[in-house]
Amino acid sequence: MMATLKQLADYLEDNARSELDNEAAVALRKYSRLFEVAHEMVSAKTHEHSKAAYVDMIDLIKGKANE
Repeated sequence: MMATLKQLADYLEDNARSELDNEAAVALRKYSRLFEVAHEMVSAKTHEHSKAAYVDMIDLIKGKANE
């Protein structure tokens, strides 16, 4: 799924017809990252790894992440 989101974001950036297309591409990249972190949190093998992914998730939600 995350590859599909990234591909759609790339398509929108490459074929942008308006500023809304660029904004949608940015939103799709954020959703893709959110999906990656959620997947990592659920599939973590250790409690420490899960906890680190949870902290990343909170940072993403609060807008503090740089990705």
